[in-house]
Order: sequence, then structure tokens, then C-alpha cells
Amino acid sequence: MRWLTLCFVLMIAGAGAKQGCGVRDLYHIAYTFHDPTERHKEMVTWLISNQTQCRSQDYVVIWNNLSEWAGSADSTQLRGLVVHGYKEASAREKK
Repeated sequence: MRWLTLCFVLMIAGAGAKQGCGVRDLYHIAYTFHDPTERHKEMVTWLISNQTQCRSQDYVVIWNNLSEWAGSADSTQLRGLVVHGYKEASAREKK
């Protein structure tokens, strides 16, 4: 019974741990915030706070879907953050 309880606790802790970039979180922001101003602000915040965890492949996915996800909240600021993040991630991956 103790082992079962331990396994259950470890599964819950593992499910809550964030791994990697979490592009799904950005996708979730896109379809949760309907006001373009709020959606833009949340996407900018997400891109800034996750830039060290994302890989260059993650940024390619974000770039290719940003027009759909951001909609009317798409901006040069969002695009610039994605390009900057891609360059930073590429530099990290080369090391």
C-alpha cells in the first residue's frame, strides 16, 4: 500500500513539473484570451519568460503558427521576440 501511495504521489509531482518550452501553453493562451490586447500581452510575457527553455525547433513551430494563434494580436514585437529567441536557441544548441 505504501508503494502504491508513493507511486501516486510521484506521478502527480511529475505531471505538474514543467518540461522544456511548453508550446502548448502558448497555444492555450491563443484560445483562452479573446481580447487581442490581453492576448498580445500574455503572449509577450510567455515568450519572454520561456526564451531560455525553448529550442530552435520550438520557435519554428511558433513562427509557423503565430498568425493563427495571435490573430489580430500579431505584431512586429511578437515576431521580433520569436526571431530573437530562435537566434539565441540556435546559438545555445551550437555549443
